[in-house]
Amino acid sequence: MSMQTATAAVSEVVEHIFERYPHVARRAGRHDPGTRVPVVEPIPVADLDRMLARLRRELAELPATADPELCADLDAAAHVLAGERFPAAELDRPFRGPREWLAATDVTDYPRGTHAPLADRMTALRDHLTRLPDLLTAAGDAIGPRLPAGERLCAVEQARAQALQLADVERQVALDHPGYAADGISAAATAASAACRAFADRVAATAPATALHGPELLDEFLRATQGLDQPVADLLDATLSEVDRVLAALAAVAARLGVADRFAAFDLLGGAVSDQPVTTALTGIMARLRDFWAAEDLVSVDTVVPLEVRRAPRLSGGALVEFGISAPLAQERQPHILWVPEPEGAEGRGEHLNDPMLEVIAVHEAFAGHYVQIEAASMGPSVLRVCVPWFPGLTEGWAHYVEELALEHGLAEGRPLLEVAQLRFALEAATRLAVYLSVHMGRMTFADAVTRAITLCGWSPERAAREVLIVVSDPVGAMYTLGKLRIRQWRERVAAPELKRFHDRLVRCGSAPLSTASRYHLDGHAAAGARSTSESSGVRS
Repeated sequence: MSMQTATAAVSEVVEHIFERYPHVARRAGRHDPGTRVPVVEPIPVADLDRMLARLRRELAELPATADPELCADLDAAAHVLAGERFPAAELDRPFRGPREWLAATDVTDYPRGTHAPLADRMTALRDHLTRLPDLLTAAGDAIGPRLPAGERLCAVEQARAQALQLADVERQVALDHPGYAADGISAAATAASAACRAFADRVAATAPATALHGPELLDEFLRATQGLDQPVADLLDATLSEVDRVLAALAAVAARLGVADRFAAFDLLGGAVSDQPVTTALTGIMARLRDFWAAEDLVSVDTVVPLEVRRAPRLSGGALVEFGISAPLAQERQPHILWVPEPEGAEGRGEHLNDPMLEVIAVHEAFAGHYVQIEAASMGPSVLRVCVPWFPGLTEGWAHYVEELALEHGLAEGRPLLEVAQLRFALEAATRLAVYLSVHMGRMTFADAVTRAITLCGWSPERAAREVLIVVSDPVGAMYTLGKLRIRQWRERVAAPELKRFHDRLVRCGSAPLSTASRYHLDGHAAAGARSTSESSGVRS
């Protein structure tokens, strides 16, 4: 086998993903005609097995001196396919879930893009909108009579929110590009919005299912998607130890603040709200954080594509804060966008967007979290690990890890409420992982998990039930702590003078399974050591 055939095997996977998931291609900056909406068809297990066999053969036959970037791409590509295969091969779910079909209804890149002349983008927008009713009808027929309860809940909410977004397309186009909305876009947007509402009704009509993996299948899922070979019982033990660690840290900071417990400390956060709009406050915090990381010299914070903080549309219905990545393959790169809500008044900001929490958000999303990570990865050669963001264990794990790293190096010095905010987020993230593992392993019932979440985090019964249902069916929320714990383990083997190189290597890896990131770090360390040995001995390559 040659390097060329190995590279071709990775490219085949990228093209497969772009074809089957056209919204991924569009977000990456690929706007090929005819790929605007997916085809509703079963997951192609035979094709995935063929590509998997090819990737594994290429990996096995690579020489020890092979480019670490290519090794990482081959390994990440194999896990992309294994993760796509898992629902059909192991869970008897031959079709993708409803939220994956809903992802195809996002049309924001047409009005805001620069990939084609405006008239062509408006024509593509109209065509895309026109295709959505048939897509959603076919997807509704494919979802089956039962869905995991959390997936069902999120899909209904997402479909209804997207119906509002699509209904607003005409107004937004008329506002930004007068004269185009009446040219078929208005009618197409109205029909697409109605199709989203009908799809929400189809999903709501399904029966909720528990869909629990059990220990062996949970092991297999984590191997397939993250490359983890640690038994899930050990993962749970480590997670419960992390919960205890965070609880002890919260008790200590509550004592320093002179309050009774962590819940009283949480209450203090609500009063720490400045007069500035959220967008203004975050922009200022990010500038200060960039200086902090540059002074600490723990990770490079060089960036090329700027990051803008913008107010999220009121119709969003999405995450509280959302990072919009600039299309990596676009000929003309636009800024990354951090979308944030702007609640009315201090009371609206107190729970989630108080000033200490905004600083934690700024670390997680910008310096030195997602923004630093996507910029570093974009400077590397990989298309797959930049354009297929399917591995939250590393991406969210890194962003959560640097929150903790910032506090370790003095960011919260003299500001105990910042410590409270970060620890509160850490407790909630660790609770989600503990719930995810415990429920799937049969160690807890859903009711037990809800009670435990209320006790640990102080959530209302309604929020706790929602959090448990969602994380059991969608493990993304569990990956923050899982990734953070794994990065901590790797760091224990890194000497202090090598810490910055370790961090820079991790962010350059991009979106990849945790096992791939570990190998990538070790390969880079070995390559650096070989260069150092050659230079010290006077050998030139």
